[in-house]
Amino acid sequence: MEEKTDLRIRKTYKALCDAFVTILEKKRFDDLTVNELCDEAMIRRATFYKHFADKYDFFSFFIRQKQDQFISQAKEETPPNGIYAYTLYLSQRSILYFKEHESLIQNILKSDMSASPLDIFNEEIHSNILSNLKEHQQRGCTFSVSPELLASFLSGGIFSTIRNSVLQPQLFNTGTIMENMSKVLTCLETLTDQSTENF
Repeated sequence: MEEKTDLRIRKTYKALCDAFVTILEKKRFDDLTVNELCDEAMIRRATFYKHFADKYDFFSFFIRQKQDQFISQAKEETPPNGIYAYTLYLSQRSILYFKEHESLIQNILKSDMSASPLDIFNEEIHSNILSNLKEHQQRGCTFSVSPELLASFLSGGIFSTIRNSVLQPQLFNTGTIMENMSKVLTCLETLTDQSTENF
């Protein structure tokens, strides 16, 4: 019975996420209503509010879902000691996703209340990077600067790069962004001592 319930919840989440992308490809985030989201997903409002407080709470969930997908892929695709390879992979997947759904991110950035959803996105990036740095620190890796400061620096730069690549695509070619981010993150290896890390 519990397995059926979990499956039902997963289907609800998928329907809402798919509906969210469909709607945000056409209109701004602040114009989106919970009613509209539920209608598109073909679920009841009561079901939505059983899981989420409001559309901002759902947006945070949506971003976490995407980041979790990227994290799972990053752990498979990057070496266990690849601290910055992991960060680069997450950055690349995020950029490519938003490039593929450019209208969606445009409609978030152009919203009158864009600060709140963008803050949510930035916070999720920061949380994922900091968690990864802390994990390596617990395994014996040492940093020349605090993981908290490093995570803030990286997440801020990644967030700004993603935003600019969408708002000014003529100035920020995706291929060039990937190449330059790789160079920047390689330079940051000098702030890290992995010689004592236990794998």
